[in-house]
Amino acid sequence: MAKDKKLTKDLVWGKRKSKKWIIISVVAVVIVAAAVGYIIFGLDVSDQVSNKSGGSTGESGLVARAIDGVLVPAEESNYYPVAVVIENLVVSRPQSGLAGANIVYEALAEGGITRFLAIYAGQTVGTIGPVRSARPYFVDWVLEYNALYVHAGGSPQSLSDIRQNDVFDLNQFFNSQYYWRDTTLNVASEHTLFTSGEKMTFALRDLEAPEEGDYQSWKYKEEAKKSARPVEEKNIIIDFSSFSYNVEYKYDPNANEYLRYMAGEIHKDKDGTAIRPKNVIVQKVKTRLADEIRLAMDTVGEGDAIIFRDGVATVGTWEKKSKTDRTIFSDMDGSEIELNPGSTWIEVVPTDREIVYN
Repeated sequence: MAKDKKLTKDLVWGKRKSKKWIIISVVAVVIVAAAVGYIIFGLDVSDQVSNKSGGSTGESGLVARAIDGVLVPAEESNYYPVAVVIENLVVSRPQSGLAGANIVYEALAEGGITRFLAIYAGQTVGTIGPVRSARPYFVDWVLEYNALYVHAGGSPQSLSDIRQNDVFDLNQFFNSQYYWRDTTLNVASEHTLFTSGEKMTFALRDLEAPEEGDYQSWKYKEEAKKSARPVEEKNIIIDFSSFSYNVEYKYDPNANEYLRYMAGEIHKDKDGTAIRPKNVIVQKVKTRLADEIRLAMDTVGEGDAIIFRDGVATVGTWEKKSKTDRTIFSDMDGSEIELNPGSTWIEVVPTDREIVYN
């Protein structure tokens, strides 16, 4: 058992200890070079130095993690990402692993029900699920990260998109060893499928995944000082369909986080961990019926967005130039939004939805 735990730690999200000293040495060289530059050229060594994944170095030689901007040791800054489809039908609640995700997309599936796409790349996480089926717009977001796509089957269009776009795929139908069913749950079988951080670690190893991620990072900044944060109550209300899928975020100025509510209650994982992202983004996307029951979304193109961080709402836009390009969120002047380091939830809503906030 001890060996199993050690193996999981050593392989978490595809990283190997063998690279540790190489990366530390590179970082040391960069720091020394910066110091020399200061001595010879008068450069300010406090300026941030970009790393190859779009992050930056900070205090104590730490590096901004590519997925969420959190400062970590260099060898932990760019784990290969895993994207998991997690369901949100009322009977599937509470879910597992949502609070531990670095990035989460929430979007409508069918019948007014929303579904999540959770991205993991560096966080320690246990059980994840219930895992559900793929949708084509989720495929478009997975392609932004070149991620391992974790799901159980999918709509015909999504399965076709996975093949055509050569998605790094872990469909449960063909890879059942990386999943299990919790037969203790008193629900239909389709709501009982789970995976875990440990199983994803072994999947990345077995499938010979790249050791590092290859995607464009968003921009990150230092979060606002406590004295600069608003103290008055700040809420965001997103009405996807019915009361069961009514989402609310309440801003906590002390933690500088947004406490998530769903159907009037604090949204918690099964282990009791509340969901508290640092950033909330509302992305308005043209949505239509693809067939009699399933939806299609225009994820490529541009549209309106509202970005919430530090208790402040910024009205802006989103743009995704192609299926594989990263969606970039900008203010009305066209400057890319700098997010707070930490988790981000993207609420993808149809263009006709009214978002209530203050």
